Amino acid sequence: MTQSLKHRRFRFTYRTETYLIEVLSDDRLRWTREAGDDIGKTDEESYVASFPRDGQELLTWVEADGLGLSNLLDWDAGTVTTHAKVGRDVFENPGKLTPAS
Repeated sequence: MTQSLKHRRFRFTYRTETYLIEVLSDDRLRWTREAGDDIGKTDEESYVASFPRDGQELLTWVEADGLGLSNLLDWDAGTVTTHAKVGRDVFENPGKLTPAS
């Protein structure tokens, strides 16, 4: 069975920023910054998704400026753990995961 995130909406809330993620299709999404610096900034990206286990999704994309993001969504725990790559630096950014209507 093929799993899909298509037409789903959710939020990533980190310590200083919040993003609305809207999955547009099986390979495109839109993110919009709702809190923090640059509120309202938005873009569409190509993504890949995998499903490590029930209740978890791994969502990865690269933004136009080269920022690479891998996001582990854990719906059971209500958390998102983001690993980000900026240039040759990498960091982890834990946050809260919530559905959006």
